[in-house]
Amino acid sequence: MGGKIAWQIIGVGGATLAALAARKVLGIVWEKTTHKPVPLNTQDDEVGLSEAIAWTIVSGVGVAVARLVVERYAATTVRNTWGENALPKKLQSAARVSADDDRR
Repeated sequence: MGGKIAWQIIGVGGATLAALAARKVLGIVWEKTTHKPVPLNTQDDEVGLSEAIAWTIVSGVGVAVARLVVERYAATTVRNTWGENALPKKLQSAARVSADDDRR
C-alpha cells in the first residue's frame, strides 16, 4: 500500500511539479533569447505563426522531457523500494510481471 501512495506523490506529483517548473524556466529562457514575452495565446493575430509554432515546440518538448525524466526516476525509486507491484500496471515491466506471476 505504501508503494502505491509513494507513486502518487513522487510519480504523479513530481511530474506535475516538473512540468510547471520546466514551463517557467522555458518562459524565462524564451524571454531572454527572443526579447519578447512568451506567447500565451498562440491564436492571437499579434503573434506570428513562426513564433507560435516555435513556442509550441519548445514548451511541448521541454515539458515532456521534464515529465519523462521525473517519472522514470520515480518509477525506479518506487520499484526498488516497494517492488514492481507498487507501480501502475502500465509501468510494470512485462518480463518482471510474468516472472512474479510464475513465482506465485
